[in-house]
Amino acid sequence: MVENALFYKDNYMREFVSVVTKIETIKDGKYKVVLDNTAFYPEGGGQPSDVGRLNDAEVSFVEEKNNEILHTINKYIEVGTKVHGVIDFEKRLSNMQSHTAEHIVSGIICKTYDATNVGFHIGKDFITIDFNKAIDHSDIVKIEKEANEAVYKNIKIVTRIYSNDETKNIEYRSKKELKEDVRIVEVPGYDRCACCGIHVTRTGEIGAIKLLRIENYKSGVRIYMIAGYKAIQDYTDKYNQVNNISTLLSVKLEDVYDEVKKLKEEYDELKVKHNSLKLELLKKQIENIKKENIILEIDDLNGNEMKTFCSFILKEKKTNVAGIVSNNKFILMSDKEDLKKKLEEIKKTLDIKGGGNSALIQGQFTCDSKEFIKLI
Repeated sequence: MVENALFYKDNYMREFVSVVTKIETIKDGKYKVVLDNTAFYPEGGGQPSDVGRLNDAEVSFVEEKNNEILHTINKYIEVGTKVHGVIDFEKRLSNMQSHTAEHIVSGIICKTYDATNVGFHIGKDFITIDFNKAIDHSDIVKIEKEANEAVYKNIKIVTRIYSNDETKNIEYRSKKELKEDVRIVEVPGYDRCACCGIHVTRTGEIGAIKLLRIENYKSGVRIYMIAGYKAIQDYTDKYNQVNNISTLLSVKLEDVYDEVKKLKEEYDELKVKHNSLKLELLKKQIENIKKENIILEIDDLNGNEMKTFCSFILKEKKTNVAGIVSNNKFILMSDKEDLKKKLEEIKKTLDIKGGGNSALIQGQFTCDSKEFIKLI
């Protein structure tokens, strides 16, 4: 660990004074500076770096290399200059809430399922945690409840550095074998883990933990979650959406799902009838057409409708080539011609994009539709 790291001494420090000891020009008007001490946390262990300001220079990224903390800034600052550092504490607190929440959830899952946390990342919109064991979707509610119980208990987070000899008698989580002194972060009763990140002082400061979804990932699962202000904002956003739908449909909030389900069923029924009528109209349209190739232009068809109509023409009229053109897209079918070969010939004449096989080709064009149909 870097000796001049103020964030380990006080992870709630918002401002500090330091001196520039080194500066390096990178590119695009960006520079990397080293300070004689810093409260800016560098990216590491799945936790994003702090951002903020050094005097009037914007700090956009912080990293640790060769036991030095490098601050990426957008203005040149002379070596020896005294600087006033200001941390974007809203982002800092969000990251601390997220990281502490991850410890709690990982501790619960690793203990309950005998799993191993094999990946962790705090992103802009959510946190992802990867585990090497399968976890049932139905267990997510139970895990979330237990994690929030840890929040409500307002447990004090314990952080301590242990010598390598001391760690031999301590059970803790770690993604790799550590031979030097180990910094261990403990949420008593829930988790004990080797970690270089920064966390809130007590679990109550997390506010809330929300597990969003779970998906299969490699040989295990990936869990998406949010915590702190982000969890509250997520609830607010989703509540507003449901409330707006309830207002739109003139139903109570608790009846929104049933009403939307009913509307979806009615829509699906109407869609089937609508498509049936479209096919009837198509049948009438091609009834008296007697051509070797039938290519029709019909507005506002989606891809599935175009395929259905094309297949219908080919089957009903037994034509050499059947085609549908709609909104500068096309589908051609044939059981006699090698359409893939024909497509390459068409591309020599017209600016079109597409692909397929000998029996079906599809794509889009930029020329006039009548010109396209005439060429086909």
